[in-house]
Amino acid sequence: MKNFIKEYFNFSKREQNGMLVLFAILLVLIGANVFFSVHKSNQKVDFSDFETEIDSFLVYQQTHFDDSELFAFDPNTATREDLLRLGLSPKSVNGIMNYREKGYKFYKPEDIMRVRTLKPEEYEEIKDYIVIEKPSYSNNRQYNRDYSYQNGEQAEVELFEFDPNTASKDELERLGFKPWQAENILKYRSKGGKFKQPSDITKIHGIDKDFAEKLIPYIKIESQAQTASYDILVNINTATAADFQKLKGIGETYSKRIIAYREKLGGFIAVEQMLEVYGMTDELYKSISANLEIKGEQIRTININTADFKTLVSHPYIDNKIANAILNYRDFAKTIKSANELVKQKAISQSDYDKISKYLSVE
Repeated sequence: MKNFIKEYFNFSKREQNGMLVLFAILLVLIGANVFFSVHKSNQKVDFSDFETEIDSFLVYQQTHFDDSELFAFDPNTATREDLLRLGLSPKSVNGIMNYREKGYKFYKPEDIMRVRTLKPEEYEEIKDYIVIEKPSYSNNRQYNRDYSYQNGEQAEVELFEFDPNTASKDELERLGFKPWQAENILKYRSKGGKFKQPSDITKIHGIDKDFAEKLIPYIKIESQAQTASYDILVNINTATAADFQKLKGIGETYSKRIIAYREKLGGFIAVEQMLEVYGMTDELYKSISANLEIKGEQIRTININTADFKTLVSHPYIDNKIANAILNYRDFAKTIKSANELVKQKAISQSDYDKISKYLSVE
């Protein structure tokens, strides 16, 4: 047995050196494998390019009505820049431009909903500002056919003195305006537009110059002092759309906007908040401010101990930053005993608190 072991496990000097070299190589390979495994596990994967693509995709679909500029526009002719200024998402703007490039046209405001990329909420935001320009005619033959006939029959035109700032739709049609032209005048007024001189009637889309010149001698624009209705007082927290429409310059569209904004706020706490309604101009506000009042407390508050993020940011005065600050402080405090804790604990600024405090409650 001893000879057997000696025969099979006896190595020459050369073989011993070879084994040492192999053993050293083996240790190096094992060490290298361990090193690279640890290094690879600690190495962070760079997702920045992927995240950038995601951000770009989200921006492409995102609307920006918070900082938009709403104005009357014709979707058949508006530029890409005009549509973006309205607050539409780039995706919806591209959809409208592609729709036009294919040769399609918009004949009435609701036609814009044919653009598949346009979201319903985007349409609701811009629908009152859509003004489809109709072709105007300059030769007398076409003028007579367009303005003297409606539905194949000769229209009965009655010329009389009128103020385009106050004339009703029926009165305008009696003067010879076609229904869609009368609607354009009412839309212009509902957005705060005002006729200061007779020739301003030509500013309305689709009104022929010759037709306007025939009417100008009959246009009598009364001053604001003459038309103010100081006997009308409207409680802006309880008024209906019909109540608001009793005020000079407030039409159907404006009245709907006022009520919609009142609902978002939870009620007005100051008459001056009417200036925050979309499209309300300083001039229009000054002309009706004497007719506005607030009676009683009709404010709907948000319980900051139970409200979720969506409820908070739905309020016009609460942005993402303020909503997160309220929720973070609530997580810390468990229960908010008084809304002014938010200022004392520096969760929100004093100016933000002053603006929203009347709309907050803790129970």
